[in-house]
Amino acid sequence: MSNLRPRLCVLEKGSSGYGFHLHGEKGKTGQFIRLVESDTPASVAGLRAGDRLMFVNGENVEGESHQQVVARIRATSGALELIVVDAETADLLAKHNLQCRKEFVTEGIPLPGGDSDSDRGDAQSNGTPSECTPDGRENGDASSERLERLSVSSSTKEERGGLRPRLCQLKKGSTGYGFNLHSEKNKPGQFIRAVDEDSPAQRAGLKPHDKIVQVNGVSVIGLQHTEVVAAIKEGGDKTRLLVVDAETEEFFKRCNVLPTEDHVTGPLPEPASEEEEAEATQMKPKVSVSSSASSASSEASLPPQVEKAPTPAPAPAPDSLGLNMSLAQAREKARQKRSAKKAPTMDWSKRNELFSNL
Repeated sequence: MSNLRPRLCVLEKGSSGYGFHLHGEKGKTGQFIRLVESDTPASVAGLRAGDRLMFVNGENVEGESHQQVVARIRATSGALELIVVDAETADLLAKHNLQCRKEFVTEGIPLPGGDSDSDRGDAQSNGTPSECTPDGRENGDASSERLERLSVSSSTKEERGGLRPRLCQLKKGSTGYGFNLHSEKNKPGQFIRAVDEDSPAQRAGLKPHDKIVQVNGVSVIGLQHTEVVAAIKEGGDKTRLLVVDAETEEFFKRCNVLPTEDHVTGPLPEPASEEEEAEATQMKPKVSVSSSASSASSEASLPPQVEKAPTPAPAPAPDSLGLNMSLAQAREKARQKRSAKKAPTMDWSKRNELFSNL
């Protein structure tokens, strides 16, 4: 019989929730305790960062998804009962190919042959939840903002602090801000093309390929290049840019949430479930694009839209042609028809606006 065993933690929900964060790890099955806040129902009950969740209110959750486990916890009325194992206990169960059982909490883990894998079990491995109090090193920064809801992370970067937008505050230097803005073909949005060495942009943390989400607290999603440039110039000698890298943009897309300044340090959203993503996809309006529309080059800004001339009526069928139309009249009519279809002339004086240094 091993001294290592699962632990039963009984939590009563407080005014700010239970005080722990649940997450799934990439490439690893199961749900884990990511963080336990100090002086919360979770810390009092003996929950510790790194614990793996095995049972919720008596139901085994080892094979359930993150959303299913969260739903079970949120549906709890009264005390929340969690059975968890630390990493050493989980390894012991895996080594002997044993499934965690509720009775192991009080009876211990029966091992083949009656051998003991560990004689080092202490109050934190086998005992009462009240004797297990996490310290700051195990649980991260205790001064971090308390979150009422559970959070999920699914990558190494997310576990280090989350895929977050970055707020870059720039003060214009003698040669400007020191970055180059551009738009990409077949990709919506405005992106940082280049950042000058030892410039205000570089010192503020701006990086090539960053996508601009907000300028001075105002969303620029959907705006044209010239509009974003104008918004930056309106700030005078100072500007505040909220940007995301490609990985962070993808994370927020999975959450169906637009990044804001609140996400720089505040709570992060949870990725949408497969069902929610499917619903969101179905609700997106379908946009039809004319096959004759020409795509704008990333090296030029579009001139103001010009109202299209009405399409001339199709030429009548041969059997209904007026026999009195001369050859010259027919040629003129064909020329007018070609002119009506021609795209408006590009205003090349605006070409430098797209790549002008800011």
